[in-house]
Amino acid sequence: MSIDLKEIIKRFKNGDDAAFEELYKGTVRYIYSIVYAYLLSKEDAEDVVQNTYLKIYALRKRIDDEKSLIAYMKRIAINYAFKMMRKRQTLKIAEPVSNDPEVKETAEEVLKNLEPQERLIMTLFYMDNASIKEICLLTGEKEGTIKSKLSRARDKLREVIANERV
Repeated sequence: MSIDLKEIIKRFKNGDDAAFEELYKGTVRYIYSIVYAYLLSKEDAEDVVQNTYLKIYALRKRIDDEKSLIAYMKRIAINYAFKMMRKRQTLKIAEPVSNDPEVKETAEEVLKNLEPQERLIMTLFYMDNASIKEICLLTGEKEGTIKSKLSRARDKLREVIANERV
């Protein structure tokens, strides 16, 4: 994210709608990537992102600085994603980022082998470079639980690759 969040937050807190639009444009891909990794559904991820920004708009007076804003956004997005996942009976696999059909198929097969929360933890840890403690705060899980889930997810992926199930 290469936007000047301090200035945008100041304007946003004062009701500047243009600042909200700048905030959205500067952060939406980041929030979407976290949510999509958990839900694996373009439509569901878009719904969660929309709800996240509506909630951020409602909470704008409580935002202190750029660090708390990003933390609020992640926490809100993850909470909405958890709610959506609980509502769903079956897991939907949607379009991965790549347009290469072979890469899409491989990514879908690998992701199918992980539980939704394992996908989220892997994404936060490897793509977002979040620490174990940050992941604990975002998911509400204990440190040992996060480490175990991360380890199990790695093992599953190794097994899938070793058995050439992808």
